[in-house]
Amino acid sequence: MFITFLIILVSAFTILPLYSAPVQSERVQDIVDNSTITRIQKPLAVRTDRETLEYFIEHVEELTKHGKDFKKKDLILEVKRNGHYGIQMPSKHITGEFALAEQQPQKAVYLGHGSATVFFNFSGAIVLKIDYTTLRDEAGSYEEVNTSVYLKFDNAFLGFIAKAASPLLNPKLDKLITKFATKTKKVVEAAYENKKRTK
Repeated sequence: MFITFLIILVSAFTILPLYSAPVQSERVQDIVDNSTITRIQKPLAVRTDRETLEYFIEHVEELTKHGKDFKKKDLILEVKRNGHYGIQMPSKHITGEFALAEQQPQKAVYLGHGSATVFFNFSGAIVLKIDYTTLRDEAGSYEEVNTSVYLKFDNAFLGFIAKAASPLLNPKLDKLITKFATKTKKVVEAAYENKKRTK
């Protein structure tokens, strides 16, 4: 059950509101440098143009509006103030808040904080880094997306347990991250195909 919760917590990333840009950068770096769990995913080929990909990076709420793959029991996104989003995963008892902390050409960083309840409350901060590059193959151009996830538990003791359980936990985390990345890829690719048809 503990491992299940840790997997769930990774899904509930949120931005800590009211941080200024320099403080936000320091917070991101602290989580990356002192993460309890770090997962670097395999590159994902997304058949889209950069404009469409960046639209969804800047407008995360559109994933659930456009994506039939995102069911209400899986993911509820709520637009809040100043570029912040609320996130809920009702079936997993997860809540949180997140926002885009940094965006540069070919790079986006989200910072978040989330909590979940299994037998008691867990909470932690998460950084999601997305890097993307336009490539070409025989089928045409696409965006190669690289995702890194850094999770830092608020409670050091739970963080210690999570590190000890990492041989069991990491494959489950990777599976969950891959599941959400695949759903996101489908939404972005469908939106791009629709854009091409309407031009």
